[in-house]
Amino acid sequence: MKLTFNCGVCGKQETLELSDKNKTYIIGRDIDGLDVKLCSDEKSTLSRIQAHIKWDRNNWRIFDGWPPESVSKQETKISKASMAGTFMKRSTEIRMMQYGVGEELRHGDIVYFVVTAKSDRASINTWLKTAGPDALAVFYKYNGFLFPEDAEHYEGFKYKVTIDAKEPQETQAGSKNLYATKGLARQLEPGKIYYNACVSFDIRSSTEADLETQRNHWIPQFNSIFNDLLVDYSNYLLILVGDGAYVCFLGDREDEDVNFKFATRFIEKLHLINAENKKKKIKEWKIRIAVNNGKDLLSQVDVAGQKSLNVYGNTITITSRLMSHAKSEGDEIIVGIPFHQEFNNKKFYKTNYQQTPGETVDKNGVLHHYYIYKRII
Repeated sequence: MKLTFNCGVCGKQETLELSDKNKTYIIGRDIDGLDVKLCSDEKSTLSRIQAHIKWDRNNWRIFDGWPPESVSKQETKISKASMAGTFMKRSTEIRMMQYGVGEELRHGDIVYFVVTAKSDRASINTWLKTAGPDALAVFYKYNGFLFPEDAEHYEGFKYKVTIDAKEPQETQAGSKNLYATKGLARQLEPGKIYYNACVSFDIRSSTEADLETQRNHWIPQFNSIFNDLLVDYSNYLLILVGDGAYVCFLGDREDEDVNFKFATRFIEKLHLINAENKKKKIKEWKIRIAVNNGKDLLSQVDVAGQKSLNVYGNTITITSRLMSHAKSEGDEIIVGIPFHQEFNNKKFYKTNYQQTPGETVDKNGVLHHYYIYKRII
């Protein structure tokens, strides 16, 4: 992620690359070790423009003010005549950030550091001419900022920070992860039919949870499990769907039950995450999982000018129907008939899993048979 800083007073521009997730990036003036040292082109009062950015809850977040360990380094006192604010512009909405509450950084966001302090007319005129309409709207919109007729008493010293979170072109679309896996381009070609060990995931009761819980905890944790697991695999297509995902392990391979084993690893990771959630008093979440095996078509698609890949056929379609209509409980895995016929008598499954048959009718009136695999404790 790249941040571009533009000074509204002197025109200075610099960029900051966020790359180290273990580091806290500090923005401000007058202390050592700043990652971005803001311009000091002011005529009178010291302005309080301070912020820090860190990797928090699986996202880069910006916080108004310095982190606690840096505050003690500040030697210069802030003038009581100064007023300041950090503002987030997302789409057409501009809002002031609350102190101590981190705001997720997204592509296209603009962050404004705005300070007003008593100063001379020349300074305010300099800023008013260069700030631009968005910054001026921030300057005059919020309580504590004066109206234009009172501008002679204030200067507007600000920075505009533009967020660029675009991924490199080769991995920008989720489905292009297929090309990122080792050896794939040489082995699998769009337009051909391949063996598909498909597994689907969906967060249970996601819509019943409040938006903050979904956004700040469940979805980031869901994504983090995939980030941790998929590095060990090749020749797969990841398809993200709302609060769920499909992983299609494509092509001939020795471990044709790779989808089931991937599902069990996901469950193990989820148990560890929920143990931490419980300690932090975060509501735990459960997962719904289905596996199915067969042959599907790997196809290149062009939607709205974006080239991507997709999978079509009975295997992924029936997996989708089972996810929507079959009944299961937490930690149980819905198993399609082709998978069951191939693997149910193998020692690992015969010994470790209770296998219970079921059937359901989908929205089109089609009858589907399936099995529920539940780990024997």
